[in-house]
Amino acid sequence: MAIYNTSRLNYLWAAWFGLSIPVILLIDALPHYPSHLYLQPSSPLHPFHLLRQQYLLETNDPISQWSFSSSIPGSHDSWIGLFMYFEFFFSLPVVLYGFYRLALARGTTGPQELLYLLYALETAFTTLICIHDVFYWDPAVYSPEIKRKMVVQYLGPWVLVPSIMAIDMARRILGRIKLADEVMEEREREEKERTQRRKVQ
Repeated sequence: MAIYNTSRLNYLWAAWFGLSIPVILLIDALPHYPSHLYLQPSSPLHPFHLLRQQYLLETNDPISQWSFSSSIPGSHDSWIGLFMYFEFFFSLPVVLYGFYRLALARGTTGPQELLYLLYALETAFTTLICIHDVFYWDPAVYSPEIKRKMVVQYLGPWVLVPSIMAIDMARRILGRIKLADEVMEEREREEKERTQRRKVQ
């Protein structure tokens, strides 16, 4: 029988997963959809295209503008493509699953906590690499203000919140391990007591 952890932080993680779903599906993945879905003003996803264009106009973010077709051989930016695979084929399924499970308000199980820990570590680590990359952007193109805004406003939360999630999930998992150890120790004590009673008899 599964033991559920009903921490109040589950509401925060449900909200985070809920926020991540449209960000991934409607912002990050948008350029990979057929153009007729977002380019024309009458297209269903056009408002998100305008939002993305406004962001790119404001920041000229080279990471968000990268694509497999525009990648220049020898430019050493192929890591961005790897991160896209992580986002679409790992992060997206996890946030969809996590939002669904946490919306049921039953709490988290051990396997779920391990999955969320892996997601949190992956998200924080890959975003931290993006932040590191920002500091190497051409200063002739990107002002200190733009770099600061990228780090603090756009990328920072994707390191901070998953880091807190990772700590929370690690704490929960360690609590389960400690409880399991205590149960095993109790069983060993009971077994020793039974063995001693048999010897006395």
